[in-house]
Parts: sequence; structure tokens; C-alpha cells
Amino acid sequence: MAIPDSPAEPDAEVAASAFRFQVQPEFHEIPLGIGADEAAFDAQMAAFAGGYWGGQEEREPLRALTAALYGANSRHLASEGAVYSAMGVFPVGGSEDGSEPPERVSRCTLLVSVQDLGNPDPMLAAAGIAETLARTKDGADVLPVRLPAGPAVVHVAGTRMVWELPDGEQERFAIRVEIWLPFPDEDRVLLMALSTADVQDVYMYQAILADIADTVTFDAGEGARQEERPLVPSTATPPTPNPFG
Repeated sequence: MAIPDSPAEPDAEVAASAFRFQVQPEFHEIPLGIGADEAAFDAQMAAFAGGYWGGQEEREPLRALTAALYGANSRHLASEGAVYSAMGVFPVGGSEDGSEPPERVSRCTLLVSVQDLGNPDPMLAAAGIAETLARTKDGADVLPVRLPAGPAVVHVAGTRMVWELPDGEQERFAIRVEIWLPFPDEDRVLLMALSTADVQDVYMYQAILADIADTVTFDAGEGARQEERPLVPSTATPPTPNPFG
């Protein structure tokens, strides 16, 4: 199975989202169709499905199904405030010079969204988010942090999924790492969520999301937004991992 070879472009626009961030090159963008008409979005999803499955003629049914499923999901995510979606494919083990192949491949998804939030002050907003998340009964970890872009909250939670099968129950676990980052001067919050079923790699993914969060910048007020376009991520070599201090 192939993976999409479509790194996010540094000058792509995101409507009404005046911020920027960078992702590692292991992330492969899933089109959300923001600002695209139906025909353009269908073409984007067809290209995505082609990159996912390759161009073999016998895989056309799989490409069509992938385009339809991911397309429906992308429309829903965009309607809920998503501005960026991607799958991450990270090799684990092996040698840095490539002489030894990786022992395995770890996968995750990354979703970035913008949500409305009463935000009189970023510090107060972050404190309110932390308190609200801490009151949930999901056994999650909640940690206030300070990022270059301002005060934020890290939320790490696990999920257990159980299927009833003829030969008994089958269970799977997943981890979701979130960063909630209030806009500095708007009633909105930036939510970055990384999810994976490879729970043994949670510390690696905490470091990966921390590196992404360290690159977030916001435009400085209305004047700045008139002068420069809002951006979605560009791929970049990550700095030294910093798993939230």
C-alpha cells in the first residue's frame, strides 16, 4: 500500500484562520476541501486515493471507496471547524543512515481545528480549559504549559474499544494527545489532536506534537491579517524533541 505524497504547501490558505505551524515530513495531508467547489474537491480526493493505493487498474474499486469514505469524513470535519488533517507514518528503529531498515512502522492521525471560545485573556482561557478537562472522568492527564505562542493545555487520554467476535472479545486501545491553545486576541481556540492505536509510541508522539506546537505563530492583530495570508503547515525537519518540558 502506498501513502499520499502531498506535503502541505507553505502558502496554502485557510479561511478565517490567521495562524501558521509546521509539521514533520512524515505527515501526509488529507484534503478537507476548504474553499474548493464540489468538482475540485472530488479531484483532490481522487488524487489522494490514487496516492494511497497506487495506480494499478485492479485497485480502482479501492481507490473509489477510499475517496468516498475519506471525502465524507473530510466534509464532516470541515463543518466542525477542522482546518488541517493528515496521516502520519513514522519508521521506528533501524539506523539513521538507512543501512538498517526500520523494525516497524508507527501510524497516527493529526487533526487541527479552530473552535469558538469566550476568551477575555489567553491565560484565563487556558486555565478554564485545564479545569474543565480535569473534571472529566476519563482518567486523562491534564497539564498547563507555556508555548512560544502563549499559554496552552496538554490533554492526554486513552480509549478502550471492544468488539464481540465469534471466538470472543477483541479489544484495542488508542491514545489521543491534544493541545488547546487560545488565540491571543480573538474568541477562538486552536485545537491540535494527534491520535494513534500504537499506544507503545505515546512518548514519541507527545514529542512530535510538542515540536509542532512550538512552531505555531499567530498574526498580530487585524492589521497583520490584512497584510499577509493565513497559512497552513509547511513540512520541516523537527527540532530536538521536547515532550512538553
